[in-house]
Amino acid sequence: MIFSKPVVAGVDFSPASAQVLRQAARIAVDEGVPLLAVHVVNFARLPHRPGGCPPTRCIDDAVHQARRLLAQMVESYAGGAMVRPIVLAGNPAEQLHRLVQREQAGLLVLSANHPKRPRKLGPVACRCVRTVPCDVLLLRDRKEERFQRVVACVDLSTTSESVIGRAIEASRSGAALDIVHVMYPPDRDVWGGMLDEDAEDFAEESREETRLALQRVTRGFLDELRPLSHQARILESAAPSVELTCHIGDTRADLVVLGTRSHSKLGACFLGTNAERLMHDAPVSVLAVRA
Repeated sequence: MIFSKPVVAGVDFSPASAQVLRQAARIAVDEGVPLLAVHVVNFARLPHRPGGCPPTRCIDDAVHQARRLLAQMVESYAGGAMVRPIVLAGNPAEQLHRLVQREQAGLLVLSANHPKRPRKLGPVACRCVRTVPCDVLLLRDRKEERFQRVVACVDLSTTSESVIGRAIEASRSGAALDIVHVMYPPDRDVWGGMLDEDAEDFAEESREETRLALQRVTRGFLDELRPLSHQARILESAAPSVELTCHIGDTRADLVVLGTRSHSKLGACFLGTNAERLMHDAPVSVLAVRA
């Protein structure tokens, strides 16, 4: 079992919320764990008194309405799951973070899309994927209920094994699996220029070392990979996130699995990794696996 702890579905009542709740319920049922369907009433969107907080009655009315709408969504889209609907009030990202910690959740499922810019990562999703202490599944618009092709992005660090494990679990419903590592071209210098012919042996040695390292990372999963349609490949690029985005498009993948590290609020402000660029650029759903 990959997810042995509760699954949390963040619901904001947007059109994408039905897909979030349906996917989270399917995962919870498959794993035999509870589902927490959560909506956070955002104070920033409520009418405020000049210079003050929203009136208490306004907050109470919003919470009451949210409970009613959430109950309707759970009934419509979360059939078969053990669901606990929860309505909170405050900053959505902060409230979801606290809930994940309190409930010791194993997975948070959110819509990836920005409410005004559909192809960009939304602000709540962006904050949560940086800070919450569990895996985060960011869903983009999908037609199929289950994933058809999964790309596992590995950097050959210790996190790679967790990434491969999650990707295998996502592929067991019949999806094809690509395990991909992107290395800097060993025949180019730091400015991108070609090295001289004397460096050819070094380039080949580097490629061979990377190939062996990828074999070592996947060695512990041979039995689990055997029944799956899968391949492991090494790409070369000075811009890994761009190369991976192109690979995702070329292979028509619909889920990317990658490793991330949680950050403090301050550290999150300065996060600028290949993983985050890929989460913003990839036109498909992303499962961010915690180190």
